[in-house]
Amino acid sequence: MHVKASAIKNVERSIVSGKYYSSHANGSGQARVIGSYGVGTLGDGTGVYAVAIGGAVAEQAMISRGQMVLLPDNLDYNTAAALPNAVIGSEIGLRCKADIQPGDTVLIHGAKGFTGRVAIPIAKHYGAGKIIATGRNPGSLNTLLDLGADEVVPLSQADAIFVAQIEAIHAQTPIGIIIDYLWGHPAELLLAALQGKGSFTHRTDLSRVETVACALSHIESVYNQALPDGKRLVIVME
Repeated sequence: MHVKASAIKNVERSIVSGKYYSSHANGSGQARVIGSYGVGTLGDGTGVYAVAIGGAVAEQAMISRGQMVLLPDNLDYNTAAALPNAVIGSEIGLRCKADIQPGDTVLIHGAKGFTGRVAIPIAKHYGAGKIIATGRNPGSLNTLLDLGADEVVPLSQADAIFVAQIEAIHAQTPIGIIIDYLWGHPAELLLAALQGKGSFTHRTDLSRVETVACALSHIESVYNQALPDGKRLVIVME
């Protein structure tokens, strides 16, 4: 594949910095090509997004025809390289783990990150009745409203105020799904806000991203929703 773009993710940064668990598995200082996935063209000019064998941050990369996705004509290379990792991460949590249904109230915890931002329109695509987004930067949280969030709650405020806001939202529109990208203390605050305190409460699914097994079957529908008539994204599985 003639490489056109490859996203540099946190795992690549960890490898380059030497902090990744396998960074020195083959000997300290040994050169390697990073980039697990890339976007490029085949010999006949067909655009693809593919798993790279041996790294994708290069002029050319080896790929398997059983591990590639054909690109729609109207999707630029940079966007194509950046989207799939975030789309799959959001898709797994919303569709595969939480089984989102039309009308569900969804809380995206840590929506300021790239995957969290992508989760907002995906939740809207699946018919979420209300989307609440949390994040640490109150000044930029309002930009999530433009992506489809109905309400934003800053994590920068005092813990007690944050918990009270979530409790009030949950009492008015029970939260059915939480996609948590933060964990740690912020997750503890959510659990404190949603606990029953001796009584039964509305069921809430707290989703983790553990497997991509069921996500691929839904990726086509997410992409094809945005494509013009007559154009379809095709996932090649061999």
